[in-house]
Amino acid sequence: MRKYRFHLLSLVHLPQSKEFISCAFTQKNRKLAKMLISLGHEVFFYGSEGSDIEEYCNSDRLHFIQTHTLNDIARDYGDGDNRYCIGYDYTNTDFRHDFNSKKNPSTMKFYSACITHINKIKKPGDFLLCSQGPYFKPIADSVGLHLTCEPGVGYRGSYMKFRAFESAYIQNFTYGSEHPRKCINGNYYDRVIPNYFDPKDITYSEKADDYFFFIGRMIMRKGILTAYLAAKEAGKKLIIAGQGASVQPDGSLKGQYSDFTIPKGNWEYVGFVNVEQRKKLMAKAIATFTPTIYMECFAGTHVESMLSGTPVITTNFAVFPGTVINGFNGYRGDTLNDFIWAAKNIHKLDRKVVRNHAERYLMDSVRWDFQKWFDDLYDWYESVEDKEKKGWHRILSEERETRDEITW
Repeated sequence: MRKYRFHLLSLVHLPQSKEFISCAFTQKNRKLAKMLISLGHEVFFYGSEGSDIEEYCNSDRLHFIQTHTLNDIARDYGDGDNRYCIGYDYTNTDFRHDFNSKKNPSTMKFYSACITHINKIKKPGDFLLCSQGPYFKPIADSVGLHLTCEPGVGYRGSYMKFRAFESAYIQNFTYGSEHPRKCINGNYYDRVIPNYFDPKDITYSEKADDYFFFIGRMIMRKGILTAYLAAKEAGKKLIIAGQGASVQPDGSLKGQYSDFTIPKGNWEYVGFVNVEQRKKLMAKAIATFTPTIYMECFAGTHVESMLSGTPVITTNFAVFPGTVINGFNGYRGDTLNDFIWAAKNIHKLDRKVVRNHAERYLMDSVRWDFQKWFDDLYDWYESVEDKEKKGWHRILSEERETRDEITW
């Protein structure tokens, strides 16, 4: 199997650590590095002080390059709260960043450190992995590596030549947004590679306790009201986890942006939960609600739930028609009646089946999707460097082992 060198640009606004479990892209960066290391590749990981990537990967093929400090992050985003390394109570508010605004000094410091280091050590066939698309364009432009990729396009746009999308939905949405009202061609070198999950972050349970579970940011668009109403009609308790809500003096639950209020009743709000708390709550639920109103690119919590053996109740658009099969690993609803019916009947689903189907999303499976993508891209790169070598038209005398490993 071919081995490559990767420069992986992580996020600026947080240390890349399991402590920040509720930042999905932070966790994706950590896990992507570990998957690449497990395949024998060499990874240069660029990130903040406080990242746990060296401990997590535990390999001499991982090289951590500190680009900025915790003080930089706290200065740019913090409130001066010394109880938290980033200067504010992230357990009760959304994470802060500058993706769509004027770049903070910590970001400029990150850009400079990455550009300097990559230009110093880069080799022509290196891959540059940009985990937040256009946000890293200044680095991509300055280092000029041919194999520059976006390895997990979700939000905030995309522009690079080679892209792996989290779902077919976001791939098609992106193509359509880039070429409105046109007949569109696809790109052989773009891929759909789903999100990936570490089995150590999951606990499987064949038996459930007597409650439903909801986890997510405390905003109405995540579908919290649907979850509350369906659980209430089913006569079951709803445990609610996530940043940004507060229990009011009258016993009601209010979202941080005041876009929803849930009256006192059959729910319990537990706030921010760490990895261990999350594992237990998810594994023992009758089902996890992910009835989001907006168009989810992937919604990792619903796959984490299914890996726990816990079926999901969700909406009928965006990523979910591709991941949730009605009556098999959960239910997709269109109206409140659908969600109530699902809540009353979902206990009949086989939790072993739910878990087995979700194993396709474990890191040991998804890493082969990445290996095949990078092999194909390197074929293209060789064809650019040497006109005698073919890229897309290359016919192999022996199939690469990725063909047998990928869970199609």
